Amino acid sequence: MRIRHAASTLVALGAASACALGASLIAQDHEAELRDSELRASAWSVQASTDFGTTWTAPISSAGGHFPVRVDTAALRNSSAYQPLTLRTSVDSKADALVEIGSGALVDGNPDTAAHVRIRAVSSTSGACAEPTFTPGRPGVVSGLLAGDPTEAVPVDAPTADVPLVLPAATRTTPGAPVTVCLELSLNADAPVTDSMLTLAWPIDITRGDADS
Repeated sequence: MRIRHAASTLVALGAASACALGASLIAQDHEAELRDSELRASAWSVQASTDFGTTWTAPISSAGGHFPVRVDTAALRNSSAYQPLTLRTSVDSKADALVEIGSGALVDGNPDTAAHVRIRAVSSTSGACAEPTFTPGRPGVVSGLLAGDPTEAVPVDAPTADVPLVLPAATRTTPGAPVTVCLELSLNADAPVTDSMLTLAWPIDITRGDADS
């Protein structure tokens, strides 16, 4: 009886081990599928970098999100602030990327002060975001990011252009050519508002150029 019981126990343990092994293999297969999926997804991504100066911005993920900018309006009364965000497709990205930028919004700060802040925005291949960048016909300036004349300063929540930015595809060894979003913030020195630390944000949506193919 003890031998038979022991044998039954061994059979049960063997069956349990087989079930555990099967579950482990299924889990490993699932993890492998997830890794394959992640690897396929990583074949197309976007790199983003920013400069830190008068304004501050958090990094943006390859899936998009918001491009936040923190600015002290007291400093804007003396001179405009320029915030570049450089985007490019990563190595081995097989398709162009399309970047759509939405209208800006106040996230934190005095809304009366924010209503007096003015912006200009263009895309550039030169990476420069100082004053000459916003002059029509300047080398490297791709397009205006806001609806209307890119040389005109408009409110933070001004409508943006309908045409998305195009980030060129990469190769297996070289990232795509960079495209820089150049944002200028300004405030009249005699604006009748209390200075405030503002956090502004522009929604950015990034998709594959061949998503419909």
